[in-house]
Amino acid sequence: MDAQEAIVANAGYHTQLLNTIAELEYVPSAKKHQASYIKDLEIQLAASQKRVVQLAEKTKKERKEHEALRDSTSRRFAHKLLGKKEKYEARESKEEREYVEALEREMTERDNQAVIQQLLDEAKRVMADLMQKGTLYESSQVELHALYGRVFDGPSEAFPEDDRLEYDLNAANKRHEQILESVNAESRAAELLARAVKAMDTCQQSMQEALGYSRYDMWGGGTMADMMERNALRDAQVNASQVEMLVDQARRISPAVQPVGRVNIAQGSIVAPRLTFGFPDKIKQSAAQVLLANQRLKGERDAARRRADAAGSQLMRAAETLDNCRSELANFRRATFESYAAQNPPPPSYDIVTSPSTSPTLASVVPTPTGPAFPTPDFSASHAMEVDTSSTPLSKSPGPEPFSPIGGHRMSEARPAEWGSSTC
Repeated sequence: MDAQEAIVANAGYHTQLLNTIAELEYVPSAKKHQASYIKDLEIQLAASQKRVVQLAEKTKKERKEHEALRDSTSRRFAHKLLGKKEKYEARESKEEREYVEALEREMTERDNQAVIQQLLDEAKRVMADLMQKGTLYESSQVELHALYGRVFDGPSEAFPEDDRLEYDLNAANKRHEQILESVNAESRAAELLARAVKAMDTCQQSMQEALGYSRYDMWGGGTMADMMERNALRDAQVNASQVEMLVDQARRISPAVQPVGRVNIAQGSIVAPRLTFGFPDKIKQSAAQVLLANQRLKGERDAARRRADAAGSQLMRAAETLDNCRSELANFRRATFESYAAQNPPPPSYDIVTSPSTSPTLASVVPTPTGPAFPTPDFSASHAMEVDTSSTPLSKSPGPEPFSPIGGHRMSEARPAEWGSSTC
């Protein structure tokens, strides 16, 4: 089936997909807005629940104080004896009012919580409906893309413009994938180099500690200074090895990463005695190598970051070009589909042709005569004439005149046999 036949055969399905997509085009933005709305309601509900707990505690406290004052007969009697009845009643009224106000605030907050919960439940129901519609919208988009692929993919002699747009799309997609790979490689390399810089900073710090212990050892630091010096050098060696491993990984990922050079950390022997005035120079040389390597490493890290940023900018432009190519191809295929389907409508289906409502009948085959209708007698009062048939004899209606031939000869009338015969 070529492209034209496929367009005609799928015209109705194509229209159905377009109508579904048009009806559900609002769903993605509505889902985003509804999700934000639900999140806001959940925050409000959590805050309201917290306030309800606090207000319930406040109400419980006020109720306890009010009941204690109200039910205290001894206090009431003591104030009455001391002549402070009014003061006691005022205090009792105050406690009652505070309890009622606390209870009202709690009930109000509980009502607010119920309203928020109701709104949240409704919002979740709406979200569930939007999720179903979103699934239908996405599946319709996928089916429409698949339909265009079945109809238009590959070379098509009838639609050369589609072939050109499809070639541009493939080229843009390939370019996008290449730039994406470059972005991933440079970003990963920059991350590894950043970790290497941290390890090298630690290595440099350990070398500075080793230098300090070495100077202290020169002035008679003893065994403790030697041990601290060896620990610092060992830490520096561990970090230097880690830096070397991370740089090698970065270079395998991105060929643009340059080597930073190998760092040789001076190591002293634990068993054999060291020359105190020679080993500090080796530590200084190692510290200088670490400093230089750290500078080169930071330069490679910054360069990798710049390459990653540049590749990211290229990726954004490539993605925009790819989206434009996709949109242009989709719009062309949609316009071509609709235009060709409108100019070449599909034949009626078998069900429509064979349905009883559309089958030809005898009335539709045999033409109806168009001549004047047979006259009907008029029995109106103006034409109704009463005739007395009892007094008027019936007379023979005049018959046709006998035919007279040329020459005066006359043919005999045809009479029944009982009438007899007659001659001219």
